[in-house]
Amino acid sequence: MNEEYTIIAGSDSVAGAGAQADIKTCEALGCYGAAAISVLVAENSQNVVSISEVSSEFVDSQIKCIVDELKIDAVKIGMLYNTNIINTVLRWIPFIDAPIVLDPVCISKSNIKLIDDDAIDSLKELFKYATIATPNKFEAECIFQNNFNNLLCDIVVKKDVVNGYSVDRLYKKDGGVFDFSTPLIKPELVHGAGCTFSSAIACFLALGFDIQDCVKNAKNYVYNAILNSHDTKFGKTLLRHNFKDFNE
Repeated sequence: MNEEYTIIAGSDSVAGAGAQADIKTCEALGCYGAAAISVLVAENSQNVVSISEVSSEFVDSQIKCIVDELKIDAVKIGMLYNTNIINTVLRWIPFIDAPIVLDPVCISKSNIKLIDDDAIDSLKELFKYATIATPNKFEAECIFQNNFNNLLCDIVVKKDVVNGYSVDRLYKKDGGVFDFSTPLIKPELVHGAGCTFSSAIACFLALGFDIQDCVKNAKNYVYNAILNSHDTKFGKTLLRHNFKDFNE
């Protein structure tokens, strides 16, 4: 039986990011993914057109259905959108005995704020329950002011560009710091890479890897998904999550 992995995240119309990308990552890496959708997003790789809220009551019902049926081996938490939904997730955490990957989606990789300020404050409460969090550099600055001392969980800050390499830096709770790099690929911004990275970490946690191997394996998985990315009308903007099925 596949390791079972729960996703709490927003949707994405073109399925390059959000819960759709998370589920495709699960399938590619040999896990079974179940999803509670926290917000509906009409978007493609170029634009966010519209966002439709999902009620906290409906998010609660989705999580209950998952917890009632599945043995959960890992959890990935993505975009939660507002304080009510964050508080709903917080109420469920004590009932889930599994590693948690928190992708604190609050500022886009193009530095656009995605949730309200009060929701960012509530989001910080989730860090005390997370195994590892995966902010981008703007989120890391907003949440931590780039101070990674006395952490509540391990933190990996996504994608610093250094001498032609994409570098993710892991800050461990115990003070250790580790860099993971892959060659930089054009285009440098690929839709859904961050979501896929955090999902892959959750998959490898469900499969029993330690944190450093999870980050290394997830980094390499995303790199290859970008190398084999789909052609769209906007260019190579969408990851090929099941690239292993292709002789490329």
